Order: sequence, then structure tokens, then C-alpha cells
Amino acid sequence: MNSMDKLPLGKLGFYWRMTEKPDTPPNPVPDFVDFTFSFIEEWGLIIQERNQTTWSFLERIYRENYNVGYLQEGHALAESYGGDFLDCIDDAVRKFNPSARSVSEIGAGGCYILSKLKEKGFEATAIDPSPVAIQKGEELGIEVVPEFYPAQSSDDSYDLIIHYDVLEHVNDPVEFLQNHIADLNSGGLIAFAVPDCSSYIQLGDISMILHEHLNYFDDDSLRNVVECAGFEVLNIKKANHGGVLFCVAKVAESNFFQVKSGNFKFLKWKESVEGLNELIENFIKHGISRENSLGCYVPLRVIPYLSILGIKNDVRFFDDDPGIHKKYFDGFSIPVENMEDLKENPVSHLLILSAAFGERIRDRINKKIPMHQMEIKCLSDFKLES
Repeated sequence: MNSMDKLPLGKLGFYWRMTEKPDTPPNPVPDFVDFTFSFIEEWGLIIQERNQTTWSFLERIYRENYNVGYLQEGHALAESYGGDFLDCIDDAVRKFNPSARSVSEIGAGGCYILSKLKEKGFEATAIDPSPVAIQKGEELGIEVVPEFYPAQSSDDSYDLIIHYDVLEHVNDPVEFLQNHIADLNSGGLIAFAVPDCSSYIQLGDISMILHEHLNYFDDDSLRNVVECAGFEVLNIKKANHGGVLFCVAKVAESNFFQVKSGNFKFLKWKESVEGLNELIENFIKHGISRENSLGCYVPLRVIPYLSILGIKNDVRFFDDDPGIHKKYFDGFSIPVENMEDLKENPVSHLLILSAAFGERIRDRINKKIPMHQMEIKCLSDFKLES
């Protein structure tokens, strides 16, 4: 791989938790970690360049007694996001394997999806090394194999294998999916969800970055990976909630994957990244200038841009998730505020880098703060300017 297939961005905020107070308890991994994009031509897939140091940090946090997922009972997004995925599973089973009775979830987190499937009559098993999953499994009567996948201590097979926000985390997504073949019963299905990076790739927006995410899928690269693993794609569709792609597939009867080649997609994307970075960074610099104040809505999306500029203070963070209100991201001594806080104490400039919810957030803000002259920028505005 040559340097043309790389995009180094330096040390970016390493997000994996929220804390009640800054750096309390102390972060067991660095607050900022190197990040470089790379590209796999065969699959047309944009990836985070594999780095053993980063991987060691990820293995460390995956074993922590902490869960950053939202598919757990009581989370504000569990019913909408989880219900959407359950509808996808129900539809797949009804159409392609109505006799399915056993299901295994890889990376089950709070076992929310499995608990709902168990209520529907499925025999449910989880594979997850997290103490959170183990505890929830005991509470819900769900067997949890406490290992990373593929589990060495289990040779069971299932009618259905599912995972939500897992494939973007694995080092080799094709090998990961190939392991499913031996774990499926005849006629078995896989159904899974990954973050939909299509719009971010199209715009050149690096706000999709998380060190936990090794793979950045759009429709084409997801299909390529699934077919290369030996599956026939039955359905790929955008979820109804959030920026997520659902995929349903079965074992292919013959190998029909055609190897892709060429790095034009990556080179075009790098050019877009450079152009959008300049526009967003100029807005950030203007927002933190002496006469102004800058707010960042959905701060997780803004952290890569702030990290590149070396900004750790002098901004305010806003988010509608009640679970992170008044909490802190590692590396930033900035409490997360909500829309009511913004209404009470507005800023002069507001940056909203959410492809899925940006316009809706802006509309709600304009209704709540109609008299204040606040300059608001969403991704679509930068797209128009570029």
C-alpha cells in the first residue's frame, strides 16, 4: 500500500466513555491517539489503518465494566433503534427462514435485542466478553459465552446470527463473517447493522471517526465485504432511525464475488476531506475568536475537528441525550449541556455536525430561540459552500 492510499490526521480524541467529573476515574488509555485512514481496494472499503498500539487500547476498554451501546433497557434510544432492528429481523425470518428458532448475538451489550427475541420464542445465546453483558444475561436468563468471537469454548450452531454495531469494530470483516458459515444451521441467516458512512464519505466529513471503528461502510463496500465472505446479500437498507445500514444475507450457493480494483474512490474522498476540513475549521476559528462564542451540537461529531486544531476548551458542548447531560468527554473539561441550557445562555455561533439529525436540531433550536441572532451551520451548509 502506498502513501496515496493513506490519510494521516494526527492525534484525535479517543472516545469510549462519559464521566461525571473530568478524568474521574482516571482514563486507563490516552485521551488522544493517532488516527490514519487507509483503503482496501479489493472491497472498496475505507478503513482505519491497523495499528497494534491502538488495538491494545481497544482491547483494554472492551474488557472494562462499561457499555457505550444504547441497546439496553432504559436507554432513551433503545425502543426506537432496537425496535427498528427487531422489525428487520422479523421481516428477514418471515421471508427467508420462517422455521428459525435459535439465535446467537455477537456483542450483545445489554442483551436488549436477545431479550425481545426470547419473548418471541427464540432460544437465545450471546457471545460477549463484557461484564455488562454477562450480568444482564444472568438477570434475563440468557446464556452468555464470555469470549470474543469466534468463541473457542462453543461449537453450537444457530438458525440466526445477529450483531448490531459490531462489524465496524473488527480487524478483518471478511474473516469475521466467514466464521459465521460454520456457526449457521442449514438455511440459516445473518442479520446485522453497521453505521452508515455513505453521506460522510460523499461529503468528505471526518466527523464519523471513532477509534473503535476500524471499518467505514457505505452500501457498496458493505455488499462487497459480505459477498467476499461467501454470502448472498438478500437485503441492504437504511434504517428508519439514525445513520445505520441493515444487512440480511444467507450462505451463497456459489462464489460470485468480483474483485474490485483501483483507488479512485479513496483519492476523490481525500480531496473532499481536505476541502471540507478547511471550511469547518474556518468556522470553528471564527466562532472562538474574541468577540464570539462557539457551541458544538452532538459534540462527538465535532471532536475530530477540534482535536486537529488542538482545541480542548473555549467551546461549549450540547446534546439532546439525557444520559450524557452534564457529563464529560475524556480530554475535554467541558460539561455537556442541553437545548434548555442553550436557550438560557445562547452562543453566537453553533456548529451541528450530525448528518442524520442536523437539520431537525436546527429547526428545533430556531423554534425555541427565535429572537436570538445565532449563526448556525449544519453539514448541508458546508456542502453548498464547497
